[in-house]
Amino acid sequence: MANTTDNSDKRLRNRRKRSIKKNLFLVPKLALVFAIIFLIITMIIRAGSAVSTYTAVNGNIEEYVSADGFIFRDQTLVQSPADGYFECVAEEGERIVEGATLASVYQNAVDPAAIEEIADIKNKISAIENARVSADVFSGSAARIEVSIAEQAREMAHKRSGADFADIANEKDIIDGYIAAKQSSTNGGKTDEERLGELQARLHALESSGEYSGQYIYSPTPGVFSSHIDGYEEELSTSMLDNAAPGYLSDLKPADVSVSETVTAGENVCKVINNYEWYFSGIISEKQAANFEEGQTIKMRFYDLSDSVIYGTVSRISRPEGGKVAVTVHSTSYVDSIYTTSKVSAELFVESADGFKVPSESLRVIDGQQGVYVVRLGVARFVPVNLIYNNKEWAIIEPVLNSDYDETLEIYDEVIINTKGITDGEVVRQ
Repeated sequence: MANTTDNSDKRLRNRRKRSIKKNLFLVPKLALVFAIIFLIITMIIRAGSAVSTYTAVNGNIEEYVSADGFIFRDQTLVQSPADGYFECVAEEGERIVEGATLASVYQNAVDPAAIEEIADIKNKISAIENARVSADVFSGSAARIEVSIAEQAREMAHKRSGADFADIANEKDIIDGYIAAKQSSTNGGKTDEERLGELQARLHALESSGEYSGQYIYSPTPGVFSSHIDGYEEELSTSMLDNAAPGYLSDLKPADVSVSETVTAGENVCKVINNYEWYFSGIISEKQAANFEEGQTIKMRFYDLSDSVIYGTVSRISRPEGGKVAVTVHSTSYVDSIYTTSKVSAELFVESADGFKVPSESLRVIDGQQGVYVVRLGVARFVPVNLIYNNKEWAIIEPVLNSDYDETLEIYDEVIINTKGITDGEVVRQ
């Protein structure tokens, strides 16, 4: 008969061994699961406490109103003295003085090369007349001028080595005069007077010849020259500023002006524009007009003409017409093409601020002090600031240099955006 008791004990011992081995393998598995759970919980906690930051750098905020309108100014129309072919002498947009040559009217069609030669001769004559060297300059002796240039250069070097800078500019002017004299005296051995006589003779020959006979047109007043007659000259004179209203500006249409190679006596052929002052009048909504008042100094920009920002004074705000008003701004600032353009678009600045630009939501007030939190060595620090402008999306701020706080805002600081629940000195980054 088999010993069943011995077999039962053996099976029990084996079962116990398998159970022990199973428990031994279960311990590291449980440890791994607990480690993963701990890691996930830690990541969630850290994610919930992470801060978003914005680097404090210099920036600006510009709030402006767009307006379409016109330039009012004083313009002097110039008529042709005779029938003939019209040729400009002055450049478009050139600033000229009273009596300057604006254009010519020739009896016959003239070769452009001849016109260019005449203009070149006139420029050379003007240059000689305006930059003559004094009569006692070396009697036209190029060699003597060379010696004087060398002597003056040595004198300038001596003063420079002795740190005597007071007269160096004067010494340079003297040398420049000597060089000009040398150029004159070595130009074929001719003096300024001789060359001037030759140029005047050549000019007289060209102008008195039957082919190039004509009349010059001279400027009756100083200003900016323009050959572009756009038909707005009378409607946009400064005497019409009292009419500047939405209806008047909307109805403005340029007169029908024909452009031709030939002109007739008495015809408007060019104009001289007052370049001292001008007015812009543009249409905006009545609501937008609430940002301005008469006598207020504002910034504006004509983006179609230039990127430059200039200043002007609001001189007039018209009565509302259908919810629209005309704002008129006076200025004496120079803008490219402002004197030769009539219809323009402008940006009238309501607000303009410069400083450190940060998100508006980063602003905090602690114990009555405006400020922001910044990250310093992983710790949140409250720094006081002066608020310059805030449009609820972005803010322009500047540091407070003298305060009860140890910290001061500096460029490239990490400004904390989500400051809810953060306190001064709290660790926000490991």
